[in-house]
Order: sequence, then C-alpha cells, then structure tokens
Amino acid sequence: MSPSACAASSTRRPPPRDGGTDQPSGTKVGDVSVSVYVSGVVVTPWGRSDELRSRKLRPGPGASREEVKANQRERLFGAMVAAVEERGYEKTRVADLLETSGVSRNTFYKHFGNKRECFFATVDAVTAAGSARVVAAYEGHDGTWDERLSAALLALVDLIVEHPAAGRLYYVETYTAGPEAIRELEAVGDRLETVVRRALEESPRHAEMPREIVRAVLRGLHRIIQTRLRSGRERRLLAEGPELLRWALGYRTPPQRLVRPRKPPARAFATPPAPPPHQARDRIMTAVIELMAEQSYQALKITDIAQRAAISLTTFYAHFDGKDDAVVAALRRAADRALEATAPAYHQAPDWPHAIGATVRAFFAFLAIERPFAQFGGVGSHSGSRLVVEVRHQLLTAGQEFLAEGYRQHPEVHPIVGEAIGAALDALLFDQVLNRGPDRLYEMTSTATYVALVPFVGPEEACAVANRSR
Repeated sequence: MSPSACAASSTRRPPPRDGGTDQPSGTKVGDVSVSVYVSGVVVTPWGRSDELRSRKLRPGPGASREEVKANQRERLFGAMVAAVEERGYEKTRVADLLETSGVSRNTFYKHFGNKRECFFATVDAVTAAGSARVVAAYEGHDGTWDERLSAALLALVDLIVEHPAAGRLYYVETYTAGPEAIRELEAVGDRLETVVRRALEESPRHAEMPREIVRAVLRGLHRIIQTRLRSGRERRLLAEGPELLRWALGYRTPPQRLVRPRKPPARAFATPPAPPPHQARDRIMTAVIELMAEQSYQALKITDIAQRAAISLTTFYAHFDGKDDAVVAALRRAADRALEATAPAYHQAPDWPHAIGATVRAFFAFLAIERPFAQFGGVGSHSGSRLVVEVRHQLLTAGQEFLAEGYRQHPEVHPIVGEAIGAALDALLFDQVLNRGPDRLYEMTSTATYVALVPFVGPEEACAVANRSR
C-alpha cells in the first residue's frame, strides 16, 4: 500500500486537515472484473471464442507443419484468454482450453507441459503484440518527444479498449498466477521504462530524471489501467488518458538531488499498541500476515495458518469463513496499525505539504521496522483472490483523504491525480520491497514525498519539503 494510502486505509478514517472535503471512496466489495462479450462470446486477439475451432489447419499441400503448429498455439492462446475471462486463472482447466480451441489433449501436451506454461505463453504473446503496436506508434510519430509519448499511450488505450479480455489476462489475472508471473510483468515494465527514459532525455525539463520517479509514474499508470480493467470500466481510459499523460509529464527533474536517508530516526512514527496475544482471532490475523510475508497467497493454507496461530481448525472456522475472509481481515488490521502509526505525524505538521512529508516518513519508517507488514501489504496481497485485491484497492483509495486539503488549496488539480499519486506510491513500495526487500524502504521517503506533492505545489516546493522530511 502507498504511504498516503496505507496510513488512511483503515475503517477508521482520520478527519482531513483544516476542514478539507472527502475524496470519492472505493468501489463496492465484490464489484470485480466484468467480462466483455459479443453475443455471449469472448473476443480475443486470435478471434472470437466460438470461431477458434473452425480456424483449425490440417497438414497438407496448403499448410506446412510449422504453420499447423503455429495455428494450434494461437487457438490455444485465444482459448486461454476466453477461459480466463469467463472463469479466472485459478478455475480454468486444461479441459476448458481443449473444448474452446478444438486442440486435442495429446497435441496440447506437445506444446505445453501444463496450464501454467500455456498461460505464460499466452501472456508473452499478448505482450509481444501489444508492445509492437505501442512502440510502432511511438517511433512512427514525427512530432516532438511528448507528442510521441502521447501517441504511444493512446495506442495502448485503444488496444485495451479493443481487446479488454486480453488486457484483463495481462493486467489482472497475471497477478493470481504467483510470483513468477509478477516478475514477468516487472520485466515488461523495465523494457517500457527504457523507451520512456530515452524519450525524456530529449526534454530539458526531464533529462536525468531519477529512475525511481520514472518507475513510480509508469507503474502508477499500470495500476490505473489494471483498476479500470478489473472493474470493467476500461472505456473510461479514452477520456482519462490525456489527463493521466498530463499528470505523468508534470514531474520534472528535481531542482536538487533528492536525499536518500539510510535509517529511520528514533520515534519516527507512533508505536501502535500490539494486539492481545491470547485472542485467537488476533493470532490468526498475525499468522496470515507472517505467512504471506514468507510465501504467496496461492501457497497459503488454512492448516498452516492454524499451526502458526497455535489453534485448531475448529477455532479457525469459529472466527473466519475461509482463507479469503482471514486475509481480508488481516489487510484491514494492517491498515489500522499503519494508520495508528502515521496519523499523528500528519496532524502535528505545521501545514499540508509538510503533513504529507511527515506522513510518508512515518509510514516508510513503520514498514522498514515492521517488515512482515511491508511484505504482506506491499507485495503479497497483490497476488490474492479477486476479493482480496478488490478490498486492497478500496483501502488504497481511502488514502486519498490525505490529499483532500491539497485539493482544497489547489482546486485546479484534476480529480484523477489523487488516484494516480496513490497508484504511483503503491508501485514504488511494491518495487522496493520486491526487488530490494523492506530493509531499505526508508531510503524512498524523499522520492515518495516528491511524487505526492509535485502535482499540487510544483517541483521546487516539493523538492524542498522532500529533502526536509528526513
């Protein structure tokens, strides 16, 4: 969760500073991805799901063996997109792919060892096709560097709206396939970052932009696309795209080098009270947080939770309906503890920009010390079930309340900016924990503060506050 978000992502919301108004709340629990069909049929990049079987090629004078193999793989790719759109990755079976594609079981296993391999190959195929179209839009535009970036972003949005089922497979369902799939997404993000950084070097205002800022903004855009696809609102991106681009390009190279504080100072955050260890419900939530800091959501088992919490399965089910129920409760508990740790810093600051800096500092200090919370909230919960991810999104959205006073003071800032900032900081946290671990999280405080404040107060003041918030 992002610094501003996780501190506010509790069921107990802190009042905004100086009478600021609330931002819109998150979507309703359970309002998850909705499928887009044509006459009840999923549209895939390889054709409609009801036409995949009829696209079968047979070896002979008109088709080589290589063409037949390619045709089989493409039909399986289309079937994977359709099946995941209808059922989700976890509930998709090899039998579903065979039924939709018309490929025999024996042929399937000549191409792939299992469902997972087929899924990864489909993700690669979707990525290759999408990347080619976006890069072509960028390189084929004759305008300035920012016009080329705009063309690339609009090409991506058009592609998502044209093929939302494939978009959901890549942006949403990949996270349910476990850590390996998430690292594949990060690798794609790295390649995109290279293209964007090359473009930014052509701008005097953006040359030598710190890598962490570029990554945070790009991953923030990724998060917003993911959110729209998950809720079936991808067409909103057509109108939101220009505002998101304006937000992204509003980050100029900091006028001074952003400091990287090594360790949190003493009393950097308020120490929240520990839950009573004798209460079974609290021990269960603690066990969930600790276990998901060590392993993926997919590997988490109720028997392991019970063993870690030193309870029986009967006791577990007396408190929770199942794994999802326990994980959601743990998410809310983590949000409560983060709020208790960071809200005092927000309210004690002399003004709103410094309140944001103090909140970011307290939040990252809290996570650098309470490392299971960082692993669980920052990385592990990303790969949870649709319900877990939706609740996490709601908690993240609640964090925009910390920006309410900024909106009151700067009404010209577009409403989507708050969501974009939360997404960027969430992505910054994710990237740091995933690739470097939580030990060095506190180094990101100045970068996170700068990202949070630039759209409201501009680069100069944002940089001054960020470097003062050490």
